[in-house]
Amino acid sequence: MRVVQFLSLVTAVCWPAQLAELRADEAADAFVDGAADIFARRCLKCHNSIDHKGDFSLQTAEELFDSGLVEPGDAAGSELFEAITPQGKQRAEMPKGAKPLEADEIAVIRDWINAGAKWPDGFSVEEPVVRDFNWWSFKPMHRVDVPNFESSPEDAAWIRTPIDAFILKKLKSKGLTPSREADRRTLIRRVTYDLIGLPPLPEEVEAFVADPDSMAYERLVERLLASKHYGERWARHWLDVVKYADTCGYDKDKLRPNAWPYRDYVIRSFNDDKPYARFVQEQIAGDALFPGHPDGTLGLGFVAAGPWDFIGHVEVSESKIDGRVARHLDRDEMVTNTLNTFCSLTVQCARCHNHKFDPFTQRHYYGLQAVFAAVDRAERPYANAKTEKRRGELNGRLADLRKQIGDLQAEIKTAGGDELSGLEKQVDALKSKTQPQGKRPEFGYHSKIEKSPDRAKWVQIDLGREVELRRVLLHPCHDEFGGIGSGFGFPVRFKVEASGDPEFKDRVVLADETAADLPNPALAAYTVEKQAQARYLRVTATRLAERKNDFIFALAEVEVFDAADKNLALKSKVTSPDSIEGPPRWRRTNLVDGIWPQAVDANAALALEQASQKLKDLRDRILTPQRRERRQNLDAQVKSITAEIGKLQSGQMVYAAATTFKPQSNFKPTSGKPRMIKVLHRGNILEPRDEVRPGRVPLADADSFEFDLPKDHGESDRRASLARWITNEDHPLTWRSIVNRIWLYHFSQAIVGSPNDFGRMGQLPTHPALLDWLAIEFRDGGQSFKKMHRLIVTSSVYRQASAYAAANVKIDSGNQFLWRMNRRRLEAEEIRDSILAASGRLDRTMGGPGFYLFALEKTAHSPHYEYHKFDPEDKRSHRRSVYRFIVRSQPDPFMTTLDCADSSQSTPQRDETLTSLQALSLLNNHFNIAMARHFAARLEKEREGLPQQVERAVWLTVGRGPTADEQMQFEAYASKHGLPNLCRVLFNLSEFVFLD
Repeated sequence: MRVVQFLSLVTAVCWPAQLAELRADEAADAFVDGAADIFARRCLKCHNSIDHKGDFSLQTAEELFDSGLVEPGDAAGSELFEAITPQGKQRAEMPKGAKPLEADEIAVIRDWINAGAKWPDGFSVEEPVVRDFNWWSFKPMHRVDVPNFESSPEDAAWIRTPIDAFILKKLKSKGLTPSREADRRTLIRRVTYDLIGLPPLPEEVEAFVADPDSMAYERLVERLLASKHYGERWARHWLDVVKYADTCGYDKDKLRPNAWPYRDYVIRSFNDDKPYARFVQEQIAGDALFPGHPDGTLGLGFVAAGPWDFIGHVEVSESKIDGRVARHLDRDEMVTNTLNTFCSLTVQCARCHNHKFDPFTQRHYYGLQAVFAAVDRAERPYANAKTEKRRGELNGRLADLRKQIGDLQAEIKTAGGDELSGLEKQVDALKSKTQPQGKRPEFGYHSKIEKSPDRAKWVQIDLGREVELRRVLLHPCHDEFGGIGSGFGFPVRFKVEASGDPEFKDRVVLADETAADLPNPALAAYTVEKQAQARYLRVTATRLAERKNDFIFALAEVEVFDAADKNLALKSKVTSPDSIEGPPRWRRTNLVDGIWPQAVDANAALALEQASQKLKDLRDRILTPQRRERRQNLDAQVKSITAEIGKLQSGQMVYAAATTFKPQSNFKPTSGKPRMIKVLHRGNILEPRDEVRPGRVPLADADSFEFDLPKDHGESDRRASLARWITNEDHPLTWRSIVNRIWLYHFSQAIVGSPNDFGRMGQLPTHPALLDWLAIEFRDGGQSFKKMHRLIVTSSVYRQASAYAAANVKIDSGNQFLWRMNRRRLEAEEIRDSILAASGRLDRTMGGPGFYLFALEKTAHSPHYEYHKFDPEDKRSHRRSVYRFIVRSQPDPFMTTLDCADSSQSTPQRDETLTSLQALSLLNNHFNIAMARHFAARLEKEREGLPQQVERAVWLTVGRGPTADEQMQFEAYASKHGLPNLCRVLFNLSEFVFLD
């Protein structure tokens, strides 16, 4: 709009004269601080470049003005202004479903439109950033004093651990009273299931109930914490949170046959009571922080635990949009899992926009994505600690031997003086002049590839009859692989032999170059001038040439001449122990086909051969018998140690975070080179903005979120920085988060009722002082899970009965202040394991691949998991439920009915529902019917007579003897319907599936 027109418009609408004099930059500033700020706060949630609700966006000038909703200079005629303005008593149309705009906000937008709706060039409205760190979870932890109740002997007597003092103080402040202590039978069932997830044996219940020792409960706790089954129970909680499963999910839901080593690592870590900081660090950057230790690799199964898009990674190239989207979402899953699990933060909310409620921006979020920018999910090798320790020892010795060889070579070089260095320079210069004048596709013979140079290789020529040979020529190969060129694969050490016997029991040595390394001959033929009577010629490489991090033996041609100077080897039969046989380049027959690369400058080739011979002769003179013996001794030791390393277990595979792995179609490793990560506008892969550096989220205004890493840092340094930040002793979220989870699993409710969200959309802690006291106690007390369990389960608050108290219910019906113990239903795994235990079929074997609860049918597209075809009599499936093979897209119907965790999402706390389907499943599921038969068979084997069998059955299911009425009714039922049917009924008892 021209200036004259603008001024006329302003005059027409009677604007104050001073507004007409606003410069363009002042108008722009007024817009940014005024209308744009209102758009960002009140409108952009719906009307942005991605969502386009109402078919328009307020994010950019082009989008807004193209919509026609704004008439610059005419607010009254603009649909936008009409939509935000109330009409009489009727509220404004916009913002829809939200609080209407204030009068002064409407006035700002009206004035902006009437002033010409100026919008600065290139300006984009962005959603506002929450900058307030004044939130309980971001604040530093402080050790508070344990409440003192010394003035009240009755209260002091109730306090067994400091936990009780905190709880009692809160109860008293709310007018609540704690419940009585539960009876011993209730306590042993409660603590046994809590710590190992299995029912106590009847004999254990009877012994504990009858034990007069006042410390009997404490001894029981110690026994359970020492049990190998403790790790199985608590690993299940952890695996729920990190989304562990044995398949990838998404539509193809491919199997992950090597996911289970991570599951076993978690079990072992809990059993070993591994310090929590170490546990966290291993799972984020174990390969960087603990190199060579198997747990440093196994722990990385955490990063790979969640869902993975097979099609988006394997079938779609990363250069395609869908491939980039798949990898972007994969990094999002890694970031989400890490920050949800360890810090209880919902940072993933900042993927498409700045976090609505917490002080995290898109830059913070994408800085975290940059941490995982080089990482993918794939199988990678690991070995046990003993093997890795031995491998490290041997590699150390090998490095020392190679240093000694280097020192010996330096000694020889010094002895050779100027003559040696001059000949070496001459040989190097001549090599560059011996490039091939032309190459045929038949390169020559090529052995199989080896990891060690000391693996002997040979190739043998049958001349057809016994002849008198006078001269042998070995022609080197030429191949640009690895930039090697001339002399490709020519053996570093070798010997040439002749024999009349194909087995070479009797042989004549024509040339022996096994004592010292031979310089690469480029394209100059190695010539042997020696007379022999033989039919067979063999060239044996005793030290192979390096290819590229591996070793081979290759020759372009072998010529064997008689006295008449006829090549007897041409078209002869060639044998060898191995060959890569890759026609036309590489095959045995190429060795005698009369084709080999010849240098452009024949004189240079001849000169190279002569110079190389002089160099060899000089080295032979320098290599005194003493030096030769030293070298042979060192070589023998290297060979012996290399062989021992080769015999060590190469390592099993674990599905984990990886940067190097075997490519699979379009799924290729980054080899540690991070992908470039940019902020994505509205999370759109097609709208990248500024590049970001790896970093974290700030927890205070002064925090710098980028990691201080050198320019040439390695990929794993990023993850190591993140792991160190998370486990920093001053990190308030880490330590609060983990003790909150522990508390949750003991009391069925957390101190913070949103275990994965400590932000503003999460719940406030019911006992903030206790939470900080526990966090600091855990952090400073060795970070021992078992110590924390001991502290909790020996407390009076944990030992309370779950009885109803009307007075307390009126004040705290939800029991959030723990005036009684919460009654809970057993989790799906506990129910299944208890059924197996009662039936006598529980196989307590630990570790290893998961068992199937389905019939697996593999198809070209995706596997089919047929649960209805599974045979519950399969003994392999009678192990603890933590070892079952978990399918992500088709979860087990029986376990899902019992509220098993959904492995496609983090499950910090399981649902606890009561449905008729659960009762029907416990009564009629094929597994329960089969186990009921085994249960009845066990009873008949262990007890004679129905009364004794019924009594034993009740003990095995609910940990007590039957009442007289129960005994009578159960006997009558078993007499009429059979003992197996009674066992089905017992599996349905509320007392069997619930804990007081």
